[in-house]
Amino acid sequence: MEKFSWKLIPLAQSEKLGPLVPDALPILLRWAKEGEHRSYSDLARELHDRNGHSIKHALNYGRVAGGVAQAIEWLSGQWAEAIPPLHVIVINKNMGIPGEGAVNIVPSYFEGKPMDTADQRKAHFEEAFQDVVTYPDWDRVARALGAPILPVSSGKKSEGDGPHAIPLPNVQQGGGLESATHKALKKWVAEHPEELADFGNFSVGKNEKLLSSGDRLDVHFDNGKQRLAVEVKTSTCAEDELQRGVYQCVKYRAIVRAEQKAMRYVPNGEAVLVCTRAPNAQTRALIKRLQVRFQQVPLEAEQE
Repeated sequence: MEKFSWKLIPLAQSEKLGPLVPDALPILLRWAKEGEHRSYSDLARELHDRNGHSIKHALNYGRVAGGVAQAIEWLSGQWAEAIPPLHVIVINKNMGIPGEGAVNIVPSYFEGKPMDTADQRKAHFEEAFQDVVTYPDWDRVARALGAPILPVSSGKKSEGDGPHAIPLPNVQQGGGLESATHKALKKWVAEHPEELADFGNFSVGKNEKLLSSGDRLDVHFDNGKQRLAVEVKTSTCAEDELQRGVYQCVKYRAIVRAEQKAMRYVPNGEAVLVCTRAPNAQTRALIKRLQVRFQQVPLEAEQE
């Protein structure tokens, strides 16, 4: 294998970007292992705090991440194997996705994937992000590119490091018989796709859809281009049970997208928690933090 040199990387030859790109690589590698999106301003701050680079507001830090992307693409060619696009870990915090150049700088990962609409771009960027945070060989990448391996943050975050913790819900082992109210609500949701029009244009749904994981969805909608998993909770459920539904939606969303990815579909599957009452403040905070969709439907929906 050809020995790596930053002279091989076009964006690292820039007078402005050249000193920053090699220093950005270990930072992005650490963030990938920590498994959370970071912003371009976070990258600027980290380069300042760790390497002493002055923060330049006029500098395009997306191109700094792009230089890292070019190094990853070079290594992918040397290894003759796909390496996820590390640079998508960094996003525009106003848009929630990487900048416009994220696809153009190293298009090989996104080749053949439709990126015409905002929804398609978001779905493919999310797929890329999941590939990045689950990739097992980032330390091997660091060694191949001569980058230091930085210690990864772990354990509980400090109080000043973001919003407060949300306690985990109490979970009962085993489940009882399904209530008539729950059955009625499932049936009603399947027969009223117009109530979920914000998530796609669907015809009548299906109850008890079996996923590849062995999980059964309360309701499943599929229009051939989009899929929607629905978890329903009745008005009498405890708040812990409603919060458990939030976590179920996180799981179902991941599984539906994995199935789509396996079958070469755009991984745009979504999951929504449906209930006939509003969640309390703590559950609303959990829904927001885990980016789960919630839909309240009329109380009459659970009547037999």
